Amino acid sequence: MKERKNSFYQLAQKVLYEQKKSMHYMELTKEILKIKETKGKTPERTVIAVIQRYKHNVFVRMGEGVFGLTKLKYENTA
Repeated sequence: MKERKNSFYQLAQKVLYEQKKSMHYMELTKEILKIKETKGKTPERTVIAVIQRYKHNVFVRMGEGVFGLTKLKYENTA
């Protein structure tokens, strides 16, 4: 599957990789919106939908609404 440049999928990965920490999807959405403009009314729902779709191979759930990248090692966030 070929993703468009600066898609929510790519930007979610970029932000999480650059932050080097797991993030709540609302915080992640705010960071993405600093990079990408959208006409959508609910970008946070788009971000969580992307994360849920690719959760098993790209994103990992770290807590309630909190996600990271599977390729990064995280300290215990509990």
